[in-house]
Amino acid sequence: MKQTFSGVDILRFGLAIYLMVFHTIGAYLGSRRMLFHELLGLGGFATSTFFLLSGFILSHVYFGTASGALRGGARTFFVKRLATLYPTHLISLAFFIAVALATHQDINRFMLSSMEGDPVRVVTLPPLETAFNMLLTLSLLHAWNPLYVQINPPSWSLSALFFFYLAFPLLAPRLLAMQRKLHFAVLLWVIYLIPPIVASSLHWYSPAGVGIITTWPLMRLPEFMIGILLYGLYRDGVLQRFTASRQWVWALLTFAALGFALASSLQAHGPRFWAYVIHNGGLLPAELALLVACLACRALPRGATKLAARLGNAALSIFAIHLPLFLVFVRVQKLMAVDMTPAACLQDLGACLASAKLATPALGGYPLYLLATVMVAVVFQEHVVTPVRDRIRRRLLAPHVHAEVSRVGL
Repeated sequence: MKQTFSGVDILRFGLAIYLMVFHTIGAYLGSRRMLFHELLGLGGFATSTFFLLSGFILSHVYFGTASGALRGGARTFFVKRLATLYPTHLISLAFFIAVALATHQDINRFMLSSMEGDPVRVVTLPPLETAFNMLLTLSLLHAWNPLYVQINPPSWSLSALFFFYLAFPLLAPRLLAMQRKLHFAVLLWVIYLIPPIVASSLHWYSPAGVGIITTWPLMRLPEFMIGILLYGLYRDGVLQRFTASRQWVWALLTFAALGFALASSLQAHGPRFWAYVIHNGGLLPAELALLVACLACRALPRGATKLAARLGNAALSIFAIHLPLFLVFVRVQKLMAVDMTPAACLQDLGACLASAKLATPALGGYPLYLLATVMVAVVFQEHVVTPVRDRIRRRLLAPHVHAEVSRVGL
């Protein structure tokens, strides 16, 4: 019988929702007056926890047997993972470009993330450099260019996952075979903290510095590796005392919540020094505590388990499509805010669109965007990504191998 982690599925979905809010809520003028607004500024917490989860879940699926060998072999692993990742990325990228062109946005304009003065600057690239960045994006290598925030900005995490998948068959067997997994995880954490501390000490807040520290795949690899080690500790029974005790679960959740609240306060009111540290490694103990607590949630009613799995499986699609959907939603909101009747808008479309550009989207409609995005992401995952994924797997894998790897999930 396949072991399920309903708590992990719920966590995956929750992280996707948090990241969606992190990327979009700032477009509303009234968002800063919201209660607990400061708690919505830790996008790095969501991506870091998601990378930990990826290492844990992949290790469970592909090294969950007693043999200790990679289930199906390296080729099967690569086909399976890329057959999921690439369709999600390419379809969402095409959607983003279509929306950008339809809303008259230039795809040769790229953002420079910086913590020097203005947090975001926009530059217009010449055709050759635009084509190069587009090629990087199409090949899921765009996170390796630290200078620019790429097309469909949240997709940098998919680029990082692509690198992690390539490294997984090499790293996972060695990490899972270690005798002192906890010691090595602590060592990795300490090593992971060094670059953000050094960069902060040197005031390296330029666009290149922000890109290398926060989104460069090699810089984020320790999180994925620690996720693999965490599964090793789980498989070895080390975590059982925490997941089997309600008191420990509540203690872990409390620790995670306190760490999150402290980091939110430092991010909002503390010195700039803490920005890199919070984003890269500073919250890792809280993230691990949250993940271990969620491992304790396995026994849910059948219907709830199925729903949690569907929502968890849609997390990657939420990551990929929430921004282009938001661009569409905001423009619809602005059109609805125009002081013209639909008939008048149709008669003078130019004036209607000009008025819409100046309109302010209403925060009250934001929950509708969140709900609509979740629904679209579930449909997108189940009726677009999954059929394309399965077709690719059937073509590239032997039938018995495809059936076996499909049976265990992912």
